[in-house]
Order: sequence, then structure tokens, then C-alpha cells
Amino acid sequence: MITLCALAAAAVLVQGRVHDKPFWQTIVQAKFEVPAGETAAKLAGELVTYLGSPDPELRDDLATTIMTSWIYDKKLLNADDLRPLMLTLRQNLRSNIEIADTDTTLLRSFSALTLSIVAARENVAPFMTASEYSALLDSALAYLHDERDTRGYDAQRGWIHSAAHTADLLKFLARNPKLPPGGQARILSALLAKNRDARAPFSQGEDERMARVVISIVRRDDFDRTAFTIWLDAAKDTASFPQKPAVDQLRAHQNVRHLLSALWAELSVDERPSPGAEFARTALKETLKKLY
Repeated sequence: MITLCALAAAAVLVQGRVHDKPFWQTIVQAKFEVPAGETAAKLAGELVTYLGSPDPELRDDLATTIMTSWIYDKKLLNADDLRPLMLTLRQNLRSNIEIADTDTTLLRSFSALTLSIVAARENVAPFMTASEYSALLDSALAYLHDERDTRGYDAQRGWIHSAAHTADLLKFLARNPKLPPGGQARILSALLAKNRDARAPFSQGEDERMARVVISIVRRDDFDRTAFTIWLDAAKDTASFPQKPAVDQLRAHQNVRHLLSALWAELSVDERPSPGAEFARTALKETLKKLY
């Protein structure tokens, strides 16, 4: 049986005529004002279809940038607009997930990035139910685990950056009061697994984006210090990583070490008072001593 939510998600993609690139460029030039006779909700449905475009201007500079303005800055999309949009974006995270290193990654990655804007909006103007938030968290963690394409920048396609975009999504989800008990440990564990198991070293800022996920956790009022300590113990115990060739062991060790180093840098320069951040900084220092 087709659910009402599924019908709504499908309806988001049915938008009548398709606008050309100059149309979207004009919107950016007009400081993201919605053209006369149009609505942000209707145009957002069309913009979602461009998130998988191999044209970096259409995908990144236009579709993603316009959506960011309308969802977060101007808040032109209300809860009833965002719900079907969010469902479509979550479905996009699974689109051709079994295929890596092709243009199919673009739709998944930029859907994760757009969902990060939805999650940021939720933090300042809540609209999700607890079950909707939980479903989004589950989708984000599943995508982080299952996405095998970890390319950063491509000369023809521009940014692909699936790991960084998913980290952006998790960063905002980790700040949300709806994060359930055990959620902090789940996110930390997922970050460690991604750095351990990625097929290539992260070298284009992914470590910093992932470190900011951890910052969101340690600055929570309900920061789970026990979960954080367990996570650090797992991170420093590189001998517990699955048996792999030496080059893969080195790659995993470097990814984890770079993540923790980026976290140390973020904690060191952020001087906002926080008991959780101070605890994390002290514990992290001892871990880093054992990794260097």
C-alpha cells in the first residue's frame, strides 16, 4: 500500500515545467527573493532534482545555496513543506548506494548536505516529532556507514565530499535536545568506524568536519562522559582494528589520529566556558600522548 507520506514525497518531484539555469542564477542575484508567481515550496521540489547534477554550479552554487537560504535563513518553507522534502532527501540517501565512485554519489551526498540545513532549522525552530527526528538520525548513521565513495574534490564535478556532508548533518543532529539516551555513543561509534574503515585517507577537511560533530556532543548539557571515555579508549587501541594489510592499518590509524588531532585543535581554540569541553580536552590530551 502506498502511504500518504510516500505520495507526498513523490509529489514534491512533480513540478510542471523545468526552469533553466539563468532562472536560478537570477534568484541568487536577487538575494534569494522568490520570483513573482512562484512559491518557495514548489521551486524547492524542483531544486531537489538538481542535487545529483554533475554540473557543480547547478548542484552546489545554485540548488544547494538557494535551498539553504529558503530553509534556514529566510525560513520560507514551513513544517508541512519540509516534511515531504525531508522524506525525499532521506530516500535519496539510499539511491544506488551499492554503486561507488560514479556520479550517483552526488545525489546522496548533496541530499545529506541539504538535510543538514533542515536539521539546523529544526534546532532554531523545532518542527519534528521525536519519531521524525529518530528516523532522520537513523538515516544519517546508516548513510555514513554504507557510503563507500569518500572522494573529496573532483576537477570536473567539484565537491563530492560525502563524509564531510554527512558530518555536517550529524553535527546539527547532535545538538538537538531530541537526541535520545545512547544517541551520543551511537554517533561517536559511527565516526570512529568511518575513519577506521574508509577505503582511502581523509585529506580534504573531513577530519575537521567530523571533529565538529564531537564538539556538538561534548557541549551538550547532558554530555555522556562515560561514552566519550569509552570512545577514546577504542580510538587509541588501534590493535583492536580488524586484521588488514599493513597499508590499510596505517590508513586507519592515520584517519583516527587526524580526527582526534582536529578535535584537539577545535577544543583548544574554542574558549567558551563548558564543563563538558574541559573534560573532553583533558581526556583527549592523554589519548593523544599514546598515539604520537
